[in-house]
Amino acid sequence: MPPENELKARVDFLYSRSDEKDAAKFWKAEGKQLNELVENFVGKRKAMEQAVGEIVAASDTPEAKLQKIYARVLRVRNTTLQAERTEQEQKRAKEKENSNVEDVWKRGYGNARQINWLFLALARAAGFEANCVYLSSRNEYFFKPQSMNPGQLNADVVLVKLSGKEVYFDPASGYAPFGLVPWDETAVKGLRVDKDGGTWVTTTVPESANSQIIRKADLKLSDDGTLQGKLTVTFSGLEALWRRVEERNEDEGNRKKFLEDQIKEYIPVGSEVELTNKPEWNSSAMALVAECNLKVQGWASGAGRRVLVPSTLFSNTEKHLFEHAERTHPIYFSFPFQKSDDVTVELPLGWQVNSVPEPQTEDARAALYTMSVNGDKGTLHMQRQLDMRLLMLEVKFYPALRRFFQSVRTADEQQIVLRPGTAAVNK
Repeated sequence: MPPENELKARVDFLYSRSDEKDAAKFWKAEGKQLNELVENFVGKRKAMEQAVGEIVAASDTPEAKLQKIYARVLRVRNTTLQAERTEQEQKRAKEKENSNVEDVWKRGYGNARQINWLFLALARAAGFEANCVYLSSRNEYFFKPQSMNPGQLNADVVLVKLSGKEVYFDPASGYAPFGLVPWDETAVKGLRVDKDGGTWVTTTVPESANSQIIRKADLKLSDDGTLQGKLTVTFSGLEALWRRVEERNEDEGNRKKFLEDQIKEYIPVGSEVELTNKPEWNSSAMALVAECNLKVQGWASGAGRRVLVPSTLFSNTEKHLFEHAERTHPIYFSFPFQKSDDVTVELPLGWQVNSVPEPQTEDARAALYTMSVNGDKGTLHMQRQLDMRLLMLEVKFYPALRRFFQSVRTADEQQIVLRPGTAAVNK
């Protein structure tokens, strides 16, 4: 997934399935109809209270109760996420259509919307204030209520009041950790329906710290400039979620190649990456962890009696960002994120660190970059962090963003100077 998306000029057409010209009145009527659909499906209070009794304990805290309910709902088979079935397979399955949440609970399957509504019903039965929110995912639309087009409300989430805080949930996504929804359902306007028609709300955006790529490497440098060793890449939050969704229908071989290719893209020179573990793809855990063997040939280059090595290893994806002096469209990031690198390199016997770059910090408020290198007793320790807190940026602020990434590139391209041992120099 690219770090930013292009917003292009478009023509907005207004669609409406009624003669109502007033948007407020239109959505009030529409909201009442949508709410009736929800309430008719979830109106099995007694059955849901019995189900909650099987899930939670009376001594559980409110958050523990909701976490248990969420985890249990994730176990319901999601027919929407299943691969397409043939007509014969569908006949063999003989699955009945669910009429309400009790059917979903007893049969153990449901489509995406029914699963979210099951979570809604269980949360209410456990004593939580909860509502269905119809929304427009921003990977499909940039929704405006003035358009009066209910067809663009193509998704839904559940809004729960937990310890005084409003939290959005989408268990139907299949892989979202507790308290997170997919990136395209964040920062969008949605209709929280109720018997009076509902109100417009805007879904929250997780902080950058909740969506990280953490790369930790323990490597050795050989006399010929080859770097190799162990690398662990941890994707968390939305970084893990979108990858799980992207690869949900792929086999183990394709998933392995997917991660290996992504990791290769981080490194500015040719590399060999071999995934050595089996990441938890079919999980809603916060983290997706990839353990690898890494080999980078030609990482070090000779210059007389010195050897030069880059001060960063995983900076390639930022190397050409925002190079153009002019920008026509706004900048649109999928979600705020952080990238953190911690790389330890063991030098060949007898090699010494001659000089390292000064620590760098570039703070643009909405974006932060830090880099530092330390060399001691035949070891290099390189740390780098990029913290992007942006979601959308107007064109007028593009020059500041471009200057920030120019500073990042300048810092990333600094060199570490090493002095090889006598044996290496005489080769």
